[in-house]
Amino acid sequence: MNGFTLIELVVVIVILGILAATAAPKFMDLQRDARISKLNGLKAAIRSAENLTRSKAIIAGLEKYPAINSSSDIKFVCVDGAATDTCNKNNGVAVSFGYPAVLNNSAAGKESGILRALDLDAVDADTVTDSATRRQHDWQYRIKVWESGVVQILIGLSDIDLPAAYETENGHDGGPVKESSQGCYVVYDNPYEKNGSVKRMTVIVDGKC
Repeated sequence: MNGFTLIELVVVIVILGILAATAAPKFMDLQRDARISKLNGLKAAIRSAENLTRSKAIIAGLEKYPAINSSSDIKFVCVDGAATDTCNKNNGVAVSFGYPAVLNNSAAGKESGILRALDLDAVDADTVTDSATRRQHDWQYRIKVWESGVVQILIGLSDIDLPAAYETENGHDGGPVKESSQGCYVVYDNPYEKNGSVKRMTVIVDGKC
């Protein structure tokens, strides 16, 4: 029986090595592109949730109320069915100036704001610390309360760890993202009032996708 010669085997191994070296980066790029695509989809979903919630909050007369995390007086809008203010933390969406809120208030419920408006399969990264358990869900989130009172939520893919906070060279108001805050997530602000106007922010951070 004829077999392969040593030279033929070496040639085959070299060719396989070249193919692997060429294909691996392309595969990594495809994986990164897929993750970033998911983040773009999430950002678009947030915009849609903002528009829907805001329109129903205006009908219910809730567009002027802030969601202050130190207060138990959180306003909820019903988004399933009639736009009224008769819902609560169990069946409504918490709003801040009519937009989906970000809550770190246990009395109101963390998941009754933007997370409920999005209806995501998401888990609290600060509560579920086991990475294998987190990966059983599509998304994970982390809520950060700044000394200024601004509350932010980081929503990221469940297979990449979230940083402790979204922090830039300018604090949390935008600008170059610090290395310690790099990741693969979307950050969303609890809408708040500053200088007479309502401030909102939705930013994609993809440095580690």
